[in-house]
Amino acid sequence: MRIGIDATNIGGGGGVTHLKEILANFKNDDQSVNIKSIVVFSSSFILNQLDDSFFIKKVTFPFLNKSLIHRILFQLFQFDKEISNRCDILFSITGDYTGSFKPLVGMSQNMLLYEREIWREINNFKEIFRFWVIFQKQKKCFKNSLGIIFISNFAKNYIINCLNLKNKDLIIINHGISPRFVGVTKKQLSIKKYSFNNPFKLLYVSTVHVYKHQWNVIKAVADLRQKGIPIELNLVGGIIFKSSGKKMVNTINEVDPTQTFIKYHGNILYTKIESFYKNTDGIIFASTCENMPNILIESMASGNPIVCSNKEPMPEFLKDGGFYFNSQSSKSIEKAILNMLKSPKHREEMIIKNLQEIEKYSWLRSSKETLNFLSDIYIKN
Repeated sequence: MRIGIDATNIGGGGGVTHLKEILANFKNDDQSVNIKSIVVFSSSFILNQLDDSFFIKKVTFPFLNKSLIHRILFQLFQFDKEISNRCDILFSITGDYTGSFKPLVGMSQNMLLYEREIWREINNFKEIFRFWVIFQKQKKCFKNSLGIIFISNFAKNYIINCLNLKNKDLIIINHGISPRFVGVTKKQLSIKKYSFNNPFKLLYVSTVHVYKHQWNVIKAVADLRQKGIPIELNLVGGIIFKSSGKKMVNTINEVDPTQTFIKYHGNILYTKIESFYKNTDGIIFASTCENMPNILIESMASGNPIVCSNKEPMPEFLKDGGFYFNSQSSKSIEKAILNMLKSPKHREEMIIKNLQEIEKYSWLRSSKETLNFLSDIYIKN
């Protein structure tokens, strides 16, 4: 069996990490059918980030390395022929393949395509139209797919209520986590052990968009400082929606113009993120739109206490290992942070639970389950 992976729409970030890990952990000794090769279609930029292997064939074309229009033209008029010449089954890793090649397996990784209440918050025609186009592509991809991979139970249940997925093979395969993120249980101190010269360091790792609510987190931390709580907030992540970035910066300038206790570090290379986890005292995650929140899983592995959005699917993964809040309310966030700070023993118990919980998230397991599923779909076809 020759597996094709459509990665022509991967631009970077978590999509690249997922692809790299699936391929790096591939083993061909336990598949239901023999895999002769894995053919990855993408741009040179993405392919150059993948490890070399004798069974992985990296395939690119001039149009995939030019503008968006060139890529779309290639996908519409040439891609199917190239797939047919090289593959027996196609895996659309971004779930947006719109050609006619079969058998096809799609994958869901983006809940922004479905949670329309977030669209109303965005209130930007260009951004909403972009999501609508991708949604239409995924709808067609899933219609033509024999099997669909989900990465959370929440996403599966939500999407089957939006689309007709009858007679499809559906499976949940969680992403894994890199061992480099796994820390140890840090000794939890009373908030009385901290001071304004040595504050409790709170970390929020996330891109900046309307559903990430950095401004509410900033307000909550500022209110705690005004009440005499020695706390500092470090924000890490690039701005991917301009108006949200402006809102965040304006909020920082309003409550802490000298950035004494609110520190925005901008976009940080993924390979350097773990250093922030190691040098913090606690982690906050305030997103309200996720599929499988990789940052939350990494946070659980870091050995730090967590305060977290109560919006699904966060509780699906964090379970009772964190202090929850409503991301829409800075007061709710403030209360959750304060509860965490006042409960060092509870913090430590949660950290131990989280370190046990993350043992189930293995890239080796994810790779094996993904390729076995593709094999099963191929055999059925």
